[in-house]
Amino acid sequence: MRKSSSESLAEAYPQVAATWLQERNGGLTPAKATPKMRVAVWWRCPAGHEWQEDIANRTSLQKWKNGDVAACRECVGYRVPYAYPECGHTAMITAEAAAKKKARCWKCYQQWWQDNEPRMKAELSAAAKAAAGRAAALLDAVELAADVPAPLATEWRWWAAKHLQGAIAAEEVMGKEGECDRVQAQVTAAAAGLPPSKEEAARAADGDGVLRLVDQAHWAKGWLHVLTGRDPVQAAEEDLADVAFLLEEVLADWSRDAAQAVAADRANGRPAPTTADITRSLTRAVLSLVDHSVFEPIVPYLRTYRELRLPVVPDGKGRYGRLDVVFCLSGGSDIVVEIDSAPNPASAQKLAFARDAGAWPLWVRFGSGAIEKIEGVMVLDIRDAVKAVREAGDVPAR
Repeated sequence: MRKSSSESLAEAYPQVAATWLQERNGGLTPAKATPKMRVAVWWRCPAGHEWQEDIANRTSLQKWKNGDVAACRECVGYRVPYAYPECGHTAMITAEAAAKKKARCWKCYQQWWQDNEPRMKAELSAAAKAAAGRAAALLDAVELAADVPAPLATEWRWWAAKHLQGAIAAEEVMGKEGECDRVQAQVTAAAAGLPPSKEEAARAADGDGVLRLVDQAHWAKGWLHVLTGRDPVQAAEEDLADVAFLLEEVLADWSRDAAQAVAADRANGRPAPTTADITRSLTRAVLSLVDHSVFEPIVPYLRTYRELRLPVVPDGKGRYGRLDVVFCLSGGSDIVVEIDSAPNPASAQKLAFARDAGAWPLWVRFGSGAIEKIEGVMVLDIRDAVKAVREAGDVPAR
């Protein structure tokens, strides 16, 4: 029967009220308290066990109580007293937690970690680097499906190696026994479920353009020629120019607004924006491209991604490349935007890949260095605009 919210604890749950430890609860009594109060008070069971707990928790019928709402955790064996050998503190914890035989209580462990964090991080990092060979040997024993594309195998190996090296370091430095076996099972399971079927991948490529592999997003349209045998078709130059024109309009508005904001900040004593600040601000501006009126009819069919991985590993890299911004259009060409403050060979390779997969690739360049021209890739040179933003609010020299 449902208890009335106006009933006191004594009226609604007399068996719980019978365990109320009045001498430690001040002026609050079961007759004044309500069953759902989020107030921690003291309790004592008939066996003499004392503890502090919220009234609302005490009146909830949790599974461990076996139907007795007034049950005591210690009496039913759900909680047992455990003395931590290193810090000397005693606490009531679950039997499963006690079986792990931890050396310090949570509070003391947190304090210990805070006191030792710099040293421990350095030791873990050194141990992880030293474990690279052992992690590689463990990964060599994991069988990947024969048809896994090389870039995907590279991505999986990078991800798995990081996990295994960390697990080996945790065992050696922090004594976490069995950690490596647990992680080895985890990365092996991931390898078994790595490649989707070609049918599934092709459907994803023709649909929303994104696959989920190793729990990461990947640009699936880049796989189309591998999955379906189709030849990639480059975007028409005039279409690419139209998209570039729209983005130039957006970035022109950005430069005006950003210059005003930087000038106001400088007047209030704030420093000039860093390259990282400019990059973040430009990324937000690029993402706002979908707010342009031209895109209004297709917005329901458009998905926007940041840092979307694509199935190509740039030269000298150990994992998939990432595209700064991707606008995936179901049934149409995607828009790919890279933002760089200096010449970046990896960006050039990613944009060439996007071009060959039929996307509209745009390279927003600011900062130092020459502007590289890539066939089929539209470069937006905004170095002068960004320079004006950086210098906004400068006090002219006398």
